[in-house]
Parts: sequence; structure tokens; C-alpha cells
Amino acid sequence: FPQAAFSATRLPASTTVEMSILNVKTLSLAAADEIANIAVGIAKKNSFKPISVCVMDPSGDPIVTKRMDGCPGIAYPKISSAKANTCVAFKCSSRDYGKKYLQAKDGGDVGPGVFARVLNQINIVGGNLAAFQGGVLVLDREGGNIVGSVGVSGAAGDEDEYCAIMGVKMCSIGKDLVTVPAEHSCTTLKGDEIS
Repeated sequence: FPQAAFSATRLPASTTVEMSILNVKTLSLAAADEIANIAVGIAKKNSFKPISVCVMDPSGDPIVTKRMDGCPGIAYPKISSAKANTCVAFKCSSRDYGKKYLQAKDGGDVGPGVFARVLNQINIVGGNLAAFQGGVLVLDREGGNIVGSVGVSGAAGDEDEYCAIMGVKMCSIGKDLVTVPAEHSCTTLKGDEIS
């Protein structure tokens, strides 16, 4: 190409443009697989209904998806994916996303305008969002960077969230990770609670 072809797109000499290569941290396949396996084990240990687990990278792409025997394949894998996607898309847990749009500050119901907004958001992303518990955001403890998310579906919402949180906390790199939410709300645990 002749140099003159690019002259119209050049920035003035006084304009500085910084360019760099970004390094994005993400869960490895081995870590994601371990998190999913632990989540399934937690569901079994507590006699929860069979679950589906989706572990995503920070961009919202699945790393690992697993479905327990007996977990209906038509819905729960898609719901676990939507929960995980909600976390990386909005940088919060799926529970918090739901609270933001489905619960007023006074604890009551939101008005139709807010409800319509969340429905539009869900529609814009092709239905791949979930406004209820079961999706947890995963951060690296050192820098607070998003390294992935975990979505669980098939049991009760608080049970799903518990499986996701414990999958992260109990994995071999769990000491280097933080979940959002950090604590669970599950009240149906069988036997000793794992913390």
C-alpha cells in the first residue's frame, strides 16, 4: 500500500496511544475438572438431587461441563451454563445479579420497568443468564482478577451454590482462589459441614 493511503488515519503527533498485550489468568483444564468433580462429590455426599456443573473461563467460554447420572440433560446443563455465564458477564454471583434486578432495596418486588430491563438483558445474550443462586464467580486471591466461574443446577438453589463454592474451596489450588459469594446459605447439609 502506498504511504499516502494511511495518512488520513494517522493521529496527530501530540496524541499518544498506548498499546500492550494483556495477559489474562484463567483456570486450567485440570483445575476446572477438579472443581467440577468435587462439586459432584459434594452433591452425592449430601444426597442432593443430581446436578450439572459448568466451569467457565473469564471470557464466558466453557472449560468443563459435567452432568450426573439421573440429571435431566434437556435443561440443567443449559441452566448451569447460564449461571456461570452470568457471573463472568456481570462480575458477580448469579444470586447477586438476581437480587439487583428482582428484589427492591426494601426487600419487596421490583416494578415492571426493572423487571423488563432484566428480561431484555437476558434476551440480548440469547437467554444465557440466570437471575438466581447457583453461579459463583472465581477470583485469584493475590490480584482479585476473575479467573473463571462455576455454575451448578439440578438441586435446590442454595444447594447448587454450596456445591459450586465447595468445588472451588476444596480444589488443590483453592487456597489461591476466592469465590463470590464467599460463604453459602445452604441449610440442608447432611452430616458435618465442610468449610
